[in-house]
Amino acid sequence: MESARFGNIGSMEQFTLAVDGSGRILLPAKVRKQLKLKKGSALIARVNEEQLVLQTRSQVLREVQEVFSRYRPKGGKLLSDELIADRRREARRELER
Repeated sequence: MESARFGNIGSMEQFTLAVDGSGRILLPAKVRKQLKLKKGSALIARVNEEQLVLQTRSQVLREVQEVFSRYRPKGGKLLSDELIADRRREARRELER
């Protein structure tokens, strides 16, 4: 397989990869090191229209947390914490009966 060719577009680094006969792509060592990928590391692949996006699990987790943080109440208290507190109060009332 041909080695990757690197280039930059603004602050984003880009490189060319080849797909082998089995449909596999090989990430260059420079990229694996930069992303701290080891043998067996899992990547999340997503296809957006005609674009393939590869992300580490931690990158996807950060994105999801960012999306859901928009729904956090202004006071910072999680709705799940409020629900748990309500359930505990109800359980105490039941035990007092």
